Amino acid sequence: MGVVFVGTTILFAALYWLLRRSVKRAAGQVRQIQSDLHTNRQIRSDSPDKQLEALLVEVNRLLTAKQEDRIRHERKEREIRKQIANITHDLRTPLTSMLGYIELLQEDNLSAEETQEYLTIVENRTKALRSLISGFYDLARMEAYDYPVILQKLDLLVLLKRALADCYPEISAAGFQVVLDLPEGNCSVIADEEIVMRIYMNLLQNVRKHGQHFMYLFQGVKDGRYVTILSNETSSLQEEDLPHLFERSFTADRSRTKHNTGLGLTIVQGLMQQMGYRIHAEYNAPLFTIHLEWD
Repeated sequence: MGVVFVGTTILFAALYWLLRRSVKRAAGQVRQIQSDLHTNRQIRSDSPDKQLEALLVEVNRLLTAKQEDRIRHERKEREIRKQIANITHDLRTPLTSMLGYIELLQEDNLSAEETQEYLTIVENRTKALRSLISGFYDLARMEAYDYPVILQKLDLLVLLKRALADCYPEISAAGFQVVLDLPEGNCSVIADEEIVMRIYMNLLQNVRKHGQHFMYLFQGVKDGRYVTILSNETSSLQEEDLPHLFERSFTADRSRTKHNTGLGLTIVQGLMQQMGYRIHAEYNAPLFTIHLEWD
């Protein structure tokens, strides 16, 4: 009987010692992980104790969540720094141009024609700068859910035809072959008239700026949904650009030498979402297609 008691005591003492050693090692691993915030290590245990193993599993889950939060935070910081650099570039470009022409206007030997030409250029740059600042402001308001939306029953076909009437002369003058498929019928949705017009104008201007040769426009029921589909040929996109099209300040012009801020599609997406509708894009070279889903 005494031998059994001694053996049991030794066994429990050994298990207790192993458990203490495992807890001490786990604590040491936690300290190492805490001291290196960029590590992806997790706590390992050689203890046969199931309760301790279960505890370490939960601790590892917390560590994984913390690591994922850190990665998301670092990615967001990189995106913000990139956006600030892009915004700075986009604002500085027209300002630099305006200052250059203002200096030219201060010269004494300018003719009346040159003066008028430079004033026109400065005026156009000022309008572009105002439009750019307005775009950034509107985007900030949309992201803060502070953009005014007045929902009412609207006829989308009437608004689309109005936008086409405004943009068609420029699109036609740019040499586009335009194909319209606009079946008559009930085109009523609940939306904001000013926002819908801005969406249509942004998309048509996007075609004029970045498209070429061909434009196709359909509005009606497709696959049981009321949609607006706008397709155009383009050579400025690449397949890998598609997932980034709606990102703030994304532009296929990597050097940003063409004064394209990349805000157009971002604002269109934000406006659609403000009204509770969806937008997505497809690219099958050379055709780029935007789908607006209104149902």
